Amino acid sequence: MQIIDYQTTKFVMIPQSLALDKSLTHRDKMVYIALSLFMDNNSKQAYPSAQTLAEIVGVGRNSVFRALKSLESIGYIRREKRAFGQGKQTTNVYYLLDKR
Repeated sequence: MQIIDYQTTKFVMIPQSLALDKSLTHRDKMVYIALSLFMDNNSKQAYPSAQTLAEIVGVGRNSVFRALKSLESIGYIRREKRAFGQGKQTTNVYYLLDKR
């Protein structure tokens, strides 16, 4: 058995409040974790597709949409629609919020 070296191993951190929040489902928490995998430390933005999140979490896209709605309504994330070209929608941009 080898001890994890956090200086060479990629990892994500989640707020303790999210981990302990009993109003969230396991799916909600896993979608938050999946979102955090894509978070850019400089811009504080992530923009994975719902399909990508679904594949990581192992659920369907509708489950991802329900989790995102739950996370947003409780205040753990903020999402903004993005468009390119002639108003064609692309992936949303997500921000992980400090819910205190």
